[in-house]
Amino acid sequence: MAVTTLENKSSLVTNSIAIKESIAAFSKGDLDKSVAPYAENAETLDPTGKYVGRSQILASQRVWHVAFPDAKGEVTNQIAEGEQVLTEATFRGTHTGPLAGPNGMTVPATNKKIEMRIAFVDWFKDGKVQRERAYYDLAGLMQQLGVSPNGR
Repeated sequence: MAVTTLENKSSLVTNSIAIKESIAAFSKGDLDKSVAPYAENAETLDPTGKYVGRSQILASQRVWHVAFPDAKGEVTNQIAEGEQVLTEATFRGTHTGPLAGPNGMTVPATNKKIEMRIAFVDWFKDGKVQRERAYYDLAGLMQQLGVSPNGR
């Protein structure tokens, strides 16, 4: 377990702010700013797959933005320790564009409103996100869109 000292407290704050600003930029549709905290060779992993490099991360965010252009993210909790930041956020939006899946399947717009809770675990090095894991209920999202076996 890392110990927070006065020397590294500023990086905790800076790293936390970087994630909040990334989510805020995504909410405004500024995807370039949203991926700015990521290192050029950063790696992200979420239920849809693994993305390596800032360009793949940007492409992944574009998929979500096309499907939910009005999506807004709200940070509901954040904990920073050492070079790690855990962020809980809730995203709300309307599915007005196609949602392209990693397996080639595309969910056409349903015009349904969704709410999705996400937990991000980010590891920083030299002020940039090196690695991120995002955890969310993809099956629950599909159910909200009405495309799962139990969809309404």
